[in-house]
Amino acid sequence: MDQELENSVDAYVDEVWEDVIADIADLVSHPSVADENAGTPGAPFGAPARAALDCALGIARKLGYETSDDEGYIGIADIPGASDTQIATIAHVDVVPAGPGWNTDPFVMERREGWLLGRGVIDDKGPAVLSLYAGAFLKHAGITPRYTFRALLGSDEEVGMTDVHHYLAGHDHPAFLFTPDAEFPVCNAEKGQFGATFTSGPIEGGRILSWSGAEATNAIPSESVCELAVDASACPAPVANADRIDVEAIAPGRTRISAHGIGGHASLPEGTINAIGLIVGYLREANLVAESEKPYLELLSIIHADTAGEALGIATSSEAFGPLTVNGGTIEVADGRISQTIDVRFPDSTTAEQLEATCSEVAGRFGATLAVGHANVPFSVSADHPAVQTLLDVYQEVTGKPAELLSMGGGTYARNFKRAVSFGPEDNSLELPAWGGSMHGPNECASEAQLKGALKMYILSILRLMDVEF
Repeated sequence: MDQELENSVDAYVDEVWEDVIADIADLVSHPSVADENAGTPGAPFGAPARAALDCALGIARKLGYETSDDEGYIGIADIPGASDTQIATIAHVDVVPAGPGWNTDPFVMERREGWLLGRGVIDDKGPAVLSLYAGAFLKHAGITPRYTFRALLGSDEEVGMTDVHHYLAGHDHPAFLFTPDAEFPVCNAEKGQFGATFTSGPIEGGRILSWSGAEATNAIPSESVCELAVDASACPAPVANADRIDVEAIAPGRTRISAHGIGGHASLPEGTINAIGLIVGYLREANLVAESEKPYLELLSIIHADTAGEALGIATSSEAFGPLTVNGGTIEVADGRISQTIDVRFPDSTTAEQLEATCSEVAGRFGATLAVGHANVPFSVSADHPAVQTLLDVYQEVTGKPAELLSMGGGTYARNFKRAVSFGPEDNSLELPAWGGSMHGPNECASEAQLKGALKMYILSILRLMDVEF
């Protein structure tokens, strides 16, 4: 590595770091949950998402970018190069709902003991700000890049990625793109995604009045509340997971069951506890539901039995992509039926059609139906491409750690582009503080040291990518 260049990058990172922190805090302050139903011209995902996009574009302009936006779908920030060929990044400024369990205001960023705390600090507002400051090094150093550097800013990654679909309908693909929305070193393979809903048949004389889970299907619920038309005196104290389940009377003949799990992202179930599954276990243990509800409760017990899909009969794994994961995220009681969503991340050893067939058969055994919401095939980029190898080299040089390609269960923007990967800045081996949580869960936090190191890697990567032949 060129020592003079590295010293220059280190000095820049130190110089701008307090500005980086301030800009992340500004972006976090916008409760930018994408909502197509609240969309208007120029703000297709609602006013809060548009406000966050405007905030990010304001940061870009401050840093010297030429900015525009694709009718409010995607923010575009350019540093023109000698060629119109583009090296690009893409990050998103929308977030999943805050959800329950926070010990602070999720939209007021706190800086504590070397960590940032707030919704989006790691997914993906913090990384979005890093991408802007990384490209701005070109301006800072007076460099006219060989290729145009484009920083894209999305507004609908957590819901449907219709933002990037809209963008690509009218813009060329970049020569190469990375998204700072995964873990290091480099992820060149993403599992397929399968989302579906199990809905019970009509339930007569049911006792389950309401039931809540996560606010998004791709989140593992940390809290779940179920209200029953049962007197509290008939509800025994929980035996299993007693420290995680509360039973309380809310009126004569009406009881609230609350479960406290450990939330997280649907693609990363290790170490989490699904709160819906806790309530399923208690309801079966205490035998509290009506006969008409028991078949669906048995189906729920299968869905929540494990996160590998063993009980559902869909478990599988491949060398390139790793094992399948399944999560039951949202649950609802409406119109005399109960509905439970599943979020499956699957390797190339199965297909969405096979998943649908198996899950439909299981549903039918319990008088339920399955409706598929979305299905995306697994995605990968060749490990041998010089751009991919460039990112691996930078990671190894900066960290001194082995640089091996990863596959992941999360779905990023990368899968929508012809040549793209995800490149940090998450680290799932990082020990979080006792008061901190992971992305998509309560008390989402990010290590300043991790973010600072990522900024350095992003700057060096952008500089090195300018030397790759496309």
